[in-house]
Amino acid sequence: MRAEFRITSGSRAGQREVFEKSVVVIGRHPANDFRFDANNDPDVSSKHAEVRIVGHTVMLRDLDSTNGTFLNGKRISSETTLRDGDIIAFGDSGPRVTYHDGSDADAPGATRASLAHGSPAVGASAGAGSAGRPRRDTTMRIAEAVEEQTGKLRIMIGGLAGLVIIGVGIAYWAGNRGSAEARQQVAALLQQNDSLARMFDNTVTQLQGRSAGIDAALQAARRESDDLRRRLQAAASGGNAADVAAIAQDLETSASRQRALMGAARPDWETVTARNAPAMVFIVVQAEDGTNSSGTGFNVSPSGLIVTNRHVVRDAGGRMAKKIVVKFENSDRPFQLVTVVKVSESDELAWLKLEGGGRYPTVLGVARTPTLRVGAPVGLIGYPLGTGTAGMDGDISSIKPVSTLTVGTASKVLGETLQLDVYAAQGSSGSPVFNTQGLVVGVLYGSPTDSNGRIIYAVPSSRLAAQMPPEGAAIVK
Repeated sequence: MRAEFRITSGSRAGQREVFEKSVVVIGRHPANDFRFDANNDPDVSSKHAEVRIVGHTVMLRDLDSTNGTFLNGKRISSETTLRDGDIIAFGDSGPRVTYHDGSDADAPGATRASLAHGSPAVGASAGAGSAGRPRRDTTMRIAEAVEEQTGKLRIMIGGLAGLVIIGVGIAYWAGNRGSAEARQQVAALLQQNDSLARMFDNTVTQLQGRSAGIDAALQAARRESDDLRRRLQAAASGGNAADVAAIAQDLETSASRQRALMGAARPDWETVTARNAPAMVFIVVQAEDGTNSSGTGFNVSPSGLIVTNRHVVRDAGGRMAKKIVVKFENSDRPFQLVTVVKVSESDELAWLKLEGGGRYPTVLGVARTPTLRVGAPVGLIGYPLGTGTAGMDGDISSIKPVSTLTVGTASKVLGETLQLDVYAAQGSSGSPVFNTQGLVVGVLYGSPTDSNGRIIYAVPSSRLAAQMPPEGAAIVK
């Protein structure tokens, strides 16, 4: 029996997958059968769900995913039978697919999934990779630093917010389709979307080449706009009420994210990244049982003193890692062995020391007092998803680490914890949090499991500065 999945939202919207396997594993890891994009579908877990085909029965099961698996709008907690036309969502706001029994799987546009995938790259457990061509994280990594474009960007935000009205308008049309007035309303809404698309194109042209972060973010916004237009046209021709509701929800989510990102877009994150990225360190940890994991660190002394998280080097039972090796940003050198010189008992902080001597690049500085206010823009540099983003699916034995910048805001400032609205994922642990002046104001250490990777916690730099070993004291400012 064939199982066909039509992807209706997310980075792969409009594509199909057809399987004849008895077990289909779904997620962002490259070893999965049904793969979503590791960078652009953050709501999907590395291994999110599983479909089992037994005879003429197809069953869906959640694999303890972070954001849950939803069937026709309801989160499933046990293995559930799939029926033709069922809508599956990977996370409440994640990608959606429609299940079909595969009877028309060979229709034009359908693509058959491979029945066998190669083994994951060496070290894949240290992070998930991208399912397609390498792409950097864009929607969560905007770094807009061009002040003269602020006016036009504000207009774009207003346009995105206005698109929420489109969902309402189409909902009205869905209840009144067939009338000439309703058809005219849909045409007007599509025309409004065309105007917004032209505005995006003009902005992309004007900012082309100014910053990789700017270019990528604007291109992602244009892709989102194009996807919206296709969905509007599909709703206009099919009149599916469920699709209309999904469009409205996606529009609201998109508009909210755009406002938050644009609010953090004015600082010169390009300069902040250029000054600090060379001091970033990709960390590979081998546990006592031989398993590998990855994390992020940053260097605070020319002699090689690296800051990371306590849980990166020591497990929940207090057992230290068997072996820790590191590699600096964009380095061709082999991994270097480090030793643990200090572990904080009060905070999620640890310090590593490079063996063998040498001089290494450091971050611009560590703020003695973070002085962050709620709503202040922050930048995060690290290696979310491990090898998946650090080396674009590279073999961990030959990886040349490339860090990822994500930008967000401070959402809560407490004496012992910073709460931030900025994207992070497995592998980000130990990432430095920067203010607009390029100083470290925090060290990322965790995230609530139900926050979709958007709410994260960091140790304030004041606590880092207070516990800094003498070797790194000069970096505190």
